[in-house]
Amino acid sequence: MESTLNEVKEILEKEKINYDIDLLTKVVEYITVMYKDLQKANIPMTKHVLGVARQVAALRLDDVSVYAALLHGVVKCQNFDKKEFERLFSKEILDIVLTVDKLSTLNLKGKEKLDSDNLRNMFMAIAKDIRTVIIKLEDRLYNMQNIANVDNEEVKKNMAKECLTVYAPIAHRLGMSQVKSELEDISFRILMDKEYHIVKSQIDEKKQERQEYIENRIKEIKASLSSQGISAEVYGRPKHFYSIYKKMVAKNCRADDLFDLLAIRIIVNSIKDCYTSLGIVHDMYKPMPGRFKDYIAMPKTNMYQSLHTTVFGENGRPFEIQIRTWDMHKVADYGIAAHFAYKEKKTKQTETDKKLVWLRQSLEIQKELENNSENMKNIKIELFGEEVFVFTPKGDIKALPKGSTPIDFAYSIHQKVAEKMSGAKVNSKMVPLSTKLENTDIVEIITSKNSSGPKSDWLKYVKTSNARNKITAYLKSQGKEENIQKGKEEFEKVIKKQRISKDELLKQDVLDRVLKSYSIKTIEELYEDIGFRSISPVKAVNKLIEVYEENTPKHNNKNISKNTRNNRKVDSSSSVIVKDIQNCKVQLAKCCNPIPGDEIVGYVTNGKGVSVHRKDCKNLNNLDMSKRKIDVSWKSQANVVSVARVLVKANNRDNILNDIINKINENKLNINSVSTKITPDREIGLVIMINISNAQELQKIIKEIRKIDSVFEVRRIQ
Repeated sequence: MESTLNEVKEILEKEKINYDIDLLTKVVEYITVMYKDLQKANIPMTKHVLGVARQVAALRLDDVSVYAALLHGVVKCQNFDKKEFERLFSKEILDIVLTVDKLSTLNLKGKEKLDSDNLRNMFMAIAKDIRTVIIKLEDRLYNMQNIANVDNEEVKKNMAKECLTVYAPIAHRLGMSQVKSELEDISFRILMDKEYHIVKSQIDEKKQERQEYIENRIKEIKASLSSQGISAEVYGRPKHFYSIYKKMVAKNCRADDLFDLLAIRIIVNSIKDCYTSLGIVHDMYKPMPGRFKDYIAMPKTNMYQSLHTTVFGENGRPFEIQIRTWDMHKVADYGIAAHFAYKEKKTKQTETDKKLVWLRQSLEIQKELENNSENMKNIKIELFGEEVFVFTPKGDIKALPKGSTPIDFAYSIHQKVAEKMSGAKVNSKMVPLSTKLENTDIVEIITSKNSSGPKSDWLKYVKTSNARNKITAYLKSQGKEENIQKGKEEFEKVIKKQRISKDELLKQDVLDRVLKSYSIKTIEELYEDIGFRSISPVKAVNKLIEVYEENTPKHNNKNISKNTRNNRKVDSSSSVIVKDIQNCKVQLAKCCNPIPGDEIVGYVTNGKGVSVHRKDCKNLNNLDMSKRKIDVSWKSQANVVSVARVLVKANNRDNILNDIINKINENKLNINSVSTKITPDREIGLVIMINISNAQELQKIIKEIRKIDSVFEVRRIQ
């Protein structure tokens, strides 16, 4: 126990991390007892957690991260007690340790890439505190560094596959390039030994020659920088094998043909020195056109900053140069961990701080992933937790909307499974069907041949439209005749009150158009939907009147009943129906610009008819809605063009504004105006006024804009 305590103290003091000696002593005492005689991958458990703690401490996060790294294996110990643990340490450490343990349960089990994508999303959705991800990454890295101790070849290959498909991409997303590269190279050697040795042999062929060439260039650059009074460290940058292999495959070439195989890194003291050094380098060597990238002026969203250029050296041989400051260098290697280390030196990390940093990191989209639109969806999941990821008893992953229940899960497997469902188990315990599922839950559906099928109550609990639609269809089929009779009675009760006769309203051409708008074929189906309460009889009759009046000339009033004295004038150009009032003057509120498809509400004005607002309009709070509110709805074929205000936020790269405007033009929409604002963080905010016909059209263009590279937020505003 004493030797372990001294070793941890030495680790913390070496990295200049402040710690509480009493708390540290308790942690070491606790793990000495809990890890006694335990091993992980043929390594004593105490040695394993010390190795992970050393790597976590090297990132200079905080003392809590090191304590959690030491304790991260105790959850699986037989004598682990949550309450006792929290009493001894803290809820903060308990939450980190429990989350790291949850992340440890995620593995591919030999599955394909589709599941690995879900695993990455699940990983990020679970990890609310970024320190848990960092500890888990360092835990996996330590395991891979010691993988020679694993006897089973199949286990080795599964671990390597998980690194390439789950852990290395997460490290990349967080800007932790050292962890990413080492995980990839170890996994590359295990999974593709032949290709690994081909790359190694090609690099070794002219290794001495390349080293001499680079050393000569380093001497030249150092001398030039020194003569200009610039203090710099200049050294050769080794390229990682897996990165070389991917480029060889992509370009179908040998390792020696790659420009950046020969690479030099220049580290200076200030941003000014970065650009001065670039000028000196370009004076010394001819730059290669199209190979200069300024990540200082336009950083990657994972905080990476550097100048990249490729130049022609002696005998026209190209090589790459990277120029950055020392702070940029730390961020390039440690990513988000470096930010946490800087913050910790100043003051304790706040929750707001953590969320803000996590938001920025999550916006880094992996370039390795193929589909940018899918990336945006994934990022939305990571940021806002809009999905939960649960397991089947066989270990398959199902992604469901947040708030989903076992009913949604059952329908995601198969409709027949759901219709025979008699109960559900979550984590091996029977639960009510209304239970909301959480990340990593293992869900088992209990079925019975004697099940009476879906109940109407299920509609209160389901979250997915798939489940809702199938439950509705099932329930309708069970009481079809009863619903038809009931619906017919309610429909005829409403239609008798109208000024237009039933025979006129149910003319075949009028009826056909209304049935088509509801995606049904017969009037019996309409009656059935009314009886089932999925269509309002009032709305159905109003639609018939609307279509009838569109087809009937204004002077043709012979079929109108005499009882018209109290009816107000009909404005057939209106796009909105006012409940129980046929000819009401309607105006769309300019404050919120409602468009067909929006949820709307009417407000009875003084002498100007009904003003129609979106239900989420802020101005409704200032109106007397208790007395003047009236129900309104859109006509089935509302023909109106409104202006929608759309907010777009993006990283301010070159041509971002052109790309957004071109995307809107491609969708054949008109832009009224565009206003822009650029922030000190090199982000651009745009408010775009677009002419829109309906909510579907608006959602489509929002989705299209989200696909544009560097755009990270698109939403409609009032």
